[in-house]
Amino acid sequence: MTNKISQIKPQQAGLWLLGILFIPATLFFQPNLGGEGMSISHNISVWIAAVLVISAATLLMLRDKQFNYPTLWLAMAALPLGMTLLGFIVENFLPTEWLFRQLYILGGFMFVIALFQFRFSPRDIQRSLIIILIAGIAHGLYGISQILWPGILPLVITPSNKIPYSIFQQINIHASFQATMLMVALFLLSRPLTLKSRPMVILLLLTSIFLSCFIVAFSGSRTGLLSAIAGTLILLICNWRSFLRRKPLMLAVIIAIAAALFMGNQGLDRSTTKLGDLSKRSSEGVANAGSNSRINIYTIAYEVFKQQPLSGHGIGSFQKVWHDQKVDYLKRFPDANLPPDRLSHPHNELMFWLVEGGLIAIAGILISVIAVIYAAFKCGWRRGLSYIALLIPIGLHTQVELPLYISNVPWFLMLFLIFLVLRHGTKTTPLTLSRSAEITTGITAVVLFLSVTLVMLQTVKANSGIIRFLQGRMTEPALLKPALSNPFFKDTAELYLMRTLLLRELNAGHGRFAPQFIQWAVPYIEYAPIPQLYIDLSRAYIAIGEKEKAVQTIEDGQARYPKNKGLNESVRLIKKAAGMTPQAAESSATATTSISTSVATSAAAPARQPETPAQ
Repeated sequence: MTNKISQIKPQQAGLWLLGILFIPATLFFQPNLGGEGMSISHNISVWIAAVLVISAATLLMLRDKQFNYPTLWLAMAALPLGMTLLGFIVENFLPTEWLFRQLYILGGFMFVIALFQFRFSPRDIQRSLIIILIAGIAHGLYGISQILWPGILPLVITPSNKIPYSIFQQINIHASFQATMLMVALFLLSRPLTLKSRPMVILLLLTSIFLSCFIVAFSGSRTGLLSAIAGTLILLICNWRSFLRRKPLMLAVIIAIAAALFMGNQGLDRSTTKLGDLSKRSSEGVANAGSNSRINIYTIAYEVFKQQPLSGHGIGSFQKVWHDQKVDYLKRFPDANLPPDRLSHPHNELMFWLVEGGLIAIAGILISVIAVIYAAFKCGWRRGLSYIALLIPIGLHTQVELPLYISNVPWFLMLFLIFLVLRHGTKTTPLTLSRSAEITTGITAVVLFLSVTLVMLQTVKANSGIIRFLQGRMTEPALLKPALSNPFFKDTAELYLMRTLLLRELNAGHGRFAPQFIQWAVPYIEYAPIPQLYIDLSRAYIAIGEKEKAVQTIEDGQARYPKNKGLNESVRLIKKAAGMTPQAAESSATATTSISTSVATSAAAPARQPETPAQ
């Protein structure tokens, strides 16, 4: 057995591992809360597969006693180094948030370095891109099934309401993913692979092009549509001679694209309509209506950045500082179009890092980006621009949303495409380690994979416990036990548990738990200003007789979320209760109990990432 393993070629192992990462790992689903990170179930399996790639590459490096790395490795390490630096120089940050962000970025850097250890040949690169196309076809077919039979897979994925978001739970991410698939397919069409008659390869490329164009068109995503058009034009300019050598095939490609656009034309109408919203703003530059709230989001984020431009406000501070500034912005522009609920990200990756990490973090990002562009153009302007076209859909999407946080598939796909660019400048160094160092490194690689897998499996259990707790109308707090011991779900489980204990006491006419709830909620709401928590905290203050604090808390919540119906109704009720007339207090208790019951009922169903206007 050991002899067989030692005979496995690095390229063969790498292709199998990439196949696992981009196909089965991206298709895992369980009912979940939605949102970001491990709350999206397929991120769990994707990280297991990614760590498997890193661990396998480490063992391969030890076996062959050589280390391969990009010549621009130091530039690519600028972002993780900058993150580490921020942890030492910024005082106001959330340590847990900083640690997970650091692991996320460091894991991505290690993934890119790991890919170099497989020593892919140009033919292997083509095969890896075909693997990615197969993944794109799988998700495209998944999306079509959600349009035609939205309730056919209730045990596999939540009802889609005829929205083809596949496993991503967010249509804009699927649109950008499929736009990338279109770029990959067109890139392969220009390669020598398609000069010979290979029916299966041709069928695969045409199927991928049709499905990707249809999903992008049908989605109504502005970003997906713009990136697909821009990338296609760049690839045509760079490779028009290659395309002309394949006239019959290109005719079939044009027919496939035309058919896909015709079938998805209703989404194209939505995309073009929303593009007009980008120019709708007042004389003061404020967006007041339509689907252009990001104009105001970016403006507020920029104002926050100017308060602390060098090092930012600290990792994990965005929600606090942005919503605080939002209150001031709404005083100046009360009609500004802004999301009615909490915002955890400014829908622009550069703005996000400007707020939390300042110019130090941005410097790390820009150094890495410039390094990739430099490496691309070192390959010649035609191939360089072709590589940049592959990166356009995901890159553009990071500037209007948070795709890398909602789904980790775009993250690892982008890293693989960056690897395609950097691999043209590869260095190899003989690995000379002592026997004890080799054994330690090998054991560490195996332990890393096993420990990450165990943590992720426990995360699956924790997520399942939260969902069962909500489905049971929050009546069995014991179901939250796995989540309370999980690093990813601890805060969420704690929130549900504390709310449940408070509501039980208040609904029973007692306020004994209110002081403990207040002690927990005050620091929690500072960094996670959840609208419902303002309501609960106000009720807790009422229960202990702190009427002024109750009114102040609910008004603070309303100032941050003036369009939130629950908060607006609760302001009236809390103020009545603060009047302390028996009739008002009884009316308030009954009404707020009704609100809490409504919230608990709505939370009982498995939640998913809320649909945002297609970008």
